[in-house]
Amino acid sequence: MDYKSAGLSPYYDLFAISNHYGSLNGGHYTAYAKNIDDKWYEFDDSCVSTHSPTQLVTGASYLLFYRRRDDVPIPQKETEVNSTM
Repeated sequence: MDYKSAGLSPYYDLFAISNHYGSLNGGHYTAYAKNIDDKWYEFDDSCVSTHSPTQLVTGASYLLFYRRRDDVPIPQKETEVNSTM
């Protein structure tokens, strides 16, 4: 898709994070994921709990998963907005 000619801007939403605690020789993995209820959850072995969205990406974040949104209009520059008035 040619976003610019369609008047769209590629926009990405974070929906999951894999975390690794430990070293290259071993460690422990946990994950955060955004559910369809729009809440973030932490998955740690058999434990699942809600998690604050402001404390998701840390030094332990290993993989970040994004979903592209195709329907975000390109923001207009202030000069373009003023010239149409």
